[in-house]
Amino acid sequence: MATISDFKYLLTLWKERQMPEIINRDIKINLSKKKIVTIAGVRRSGKTSLMFQCIKDLLNKGIKKENIIYIDFENERLINTHAEDLDNLLIANIELFRSEGDIYLFLDEIQNINYWDKWVRKIYNMEKYYIIITGSSSKLLSSEIATSLAGRNITYMVYPFSFNEFINAKHISIDTTKKYSIEKGIILKELNEFLNYGSFPEMAFINNENTKIEILSSYFDAIFYKDIIRRYNVREINDLNIFLKIMASNYGLYFSSVKLYRYFLNMNSKISRTTIINFLYYSISVFMVYKLEQYKNITTKRISGNIKTYIIDTGISILFSDIDRGRSLENAVFMHLIRNKKPYEKIYFMKLKSGKEIDFLILGKNKEILQVSYDVSNPETKNREVSAIIEASKSLNLNYGTIITYNYTNEEIINGIKIIYKSFWEWSLEL
Repeated sequence: MATISDFKYLLTLWKERQMPEIINRDIKINLSKKKIVTIAGVRRSGKTSLMFQCIKDLLNKGIKKENIIYIDFENERLINTHAEDLDNLLIANIELFRSEGDIYLFLDEIQNINYWDKWVRKIYNMEKYYIIITGSSSKLLSSEIATSLAGRNITYMVYPFSFNEFINAKHISIDTTKKYSIEKGIILKELNEFLNYGSFPEMAFINNENTKIEILSSYFDAIFYKDIIRRYNVREINDLNIFLKIMASNYGLYFSSVKLYRYFLNMNSKISRTTIINFLYYSISVFMVYKLEQYKNITTKRISGNIKTYIIDTGISILFSDIDRGRSLENAVFMHLIRNKKPYEKIYFMKLKSGKEIDFLILGKNKEILQVSYDVSNPETKNREVSAIIEASKSLNLNYGTIITYNYTNEEIINGIKIIYKSFWEWSLEL
């Protein structure tokens, strides 16, 4: 139980705390009493920093710190806190500060409190508070929470740094018009690091490779133990560990529960296909893994069709396997599409009649097809990618397609279809 005294102690620490230096993200959050703001995402992606970014913006607008409450629910004093204890937070704030005017509640990692949504809804209905919450669990997005907070919340997803945020964090200014200057060498150096070690915010400030690996390993362990095992009471701990390592290594590839079931059988494991599918659900729910469906005209066929999986950050994969540069680039493109996806857009991969594939089909107000090819200097590779775009373009009534490369930019027209080659750094910085 968290008492009034516990909250007084934490609030006093908060009011005396100096605001940390933060890197402004590309995400802009609009605060309103009419909506509960939820900030969701994988651990260590920068949710707390985004909260501090909001708080700094408020302070710059003249809002007094006494009117801003920030509580981290991973603090040891709040381990056994229940939803009914949260009223003590508001009592403690009134007794300490007697704040006048609007109060901004920043509730960090609130998923640690059972039935937190009931309390948040109660406070929301008072119409006295701006409420901003974060969590590492998709419980913030689940149907249960959606039902409880229906029409009352707006969710902002936070991911590891985009390439733009990655270089900005290092105070590197890139002029994308200078494609052939010495700046290109700087860009490619940073892109190599981005593809090899991923873009969790902390990675941008660490140069030692061993330290990077140690930190990434701690991230994996936290997701494994805190976000999955503890949350879902998983008993097949060793099997789950193997499953997550496979997911981290096989990003950009097809997911088959049948093949995985056979693999575990060969490992003398007795887990069922249902358990394997549950493992996939768990890894998706904590934002570690993303799935991509195959495009089908009929929704029921799409749901039952093939899927591919991608990883939240390729830095995790380096813990268990060598980096495949082509798949790492594809994963980076996928995550960039997810970050920038509009609410009305859908993303799929596409199987063509010839058996070839389109890596990404984006459906929204317009259609767009993207192929990813690390290096198109090999004529056979280039022909494969171009022929797939031509076939898909004709099927979808498009007159162009884009191939994202590591470091090649060009345009050409083949069979009446415009083929646009763009380097990843150019494409990601301009999108």
